[in-house]
Amino acid sequence: MTAPMISNQWPRFVLPVIRKEWEQQLAAVKSPAEQLFGMETSDSSVEYSQGIGNMGLFDEYNASTAEGMPAAIKYDSFSPLYETTFTHKEYSKGLAIERKLWDDNRSGTIKRKATSFGTAAGRSRAYHQSSVFNNAFATVEGGDGVYLCSASHPLNKNSSDVFGNLGNTALSYDAVKATLILGSAAVNDRDLPMPILYNVLYVPTGLQGKAYEIVNAMAKPGTADNDANFLQANPLQVVVDPYLTDANNWFMVDSAMSQQHLLWFDRIRPEVAMDPSSDYSLVAKYRGYMRYSFGWDDANWIYGHSVT
Repeated sequence: MTAPMISNQWPRFVLPVIRKEWEQQLAAVKSPAEQLFGMETSDSSVEYSQGIGNMGLFDEYNASTAEGMPAAIKYDSFSPLYETTFTHKEYSKGLAIERKLWDDNRSGTIKRKATSFGTAAGRSRAYHQSSVFNNAFATVEGGDGVYLCSASHPLNKNSSDVFGNLGNTALSYDAVKATLILGSAAVNDRDLPMPILYNVLYVPTGLQGKAYEIVNAMAKPGTADNDANFLQANPLQVVVDPYLTDANNWFMVDSAMSQQHLLWFDRIRPEVAMDPSSDYSLVAKYRGYMRYSFGWDDANWIYGHSVT
């Protein structure tokens, strides 16, 4: 009979198993919101984003003036917007593996524990990514001092004008259509057209059936009319987020704009390390760690409906 392995190096042999499952679960367990973030890395303790207003239209350039002198180029200025601070926070959790699992060749149990470890890390990131939507109407304010979806976002620091991206209509074909039209009619702080092209219908699991019917119907959904579906000419991607906590709230997103203004900074990518003191107490200890920040620096990319 072969004696069980009693080398004090056994925690190091388990480490590759932990890391493999950790990485697989991090790749598999994600929030659908991640595709809407601008994912960046950071090498500082904090990141800042300073918003600026828009430039006006280009001026016609004439090669020379009436006096025959070269024409002067006109330089534009920007209205100041708001600074957003992204302060990275640390997240960690430990995993303990008993030595007897290794001695008794319980590799399946070790693997399941490692899988759960990686799943917890992935779900933590997913929870925070989706929290941007869960907190869109309360709790978290942006750099401009209001919630992500609000009727009173300041246009810029030099103006008393505001813009709104908050509705309260239940999900329906007419509500989606109206929100699309609102976005396409948006103007910037120079009062120039700035179409917001919503291309994502972002919903909780309970609204997914209705969302697919609205988006994919060939004719006007929910009626006996043979009218064409307006949304066939304005295609939307339905994104269902199981991490959304409200069963009725829904959102429209311009994904190109969201990746510019909905930001995620990885200061330290998720990592696994082994406690060097492992084995003496017949337990191997592993630590998962990650450090990141997230948020938005401008709210134009989203329109949210808070439905009671």
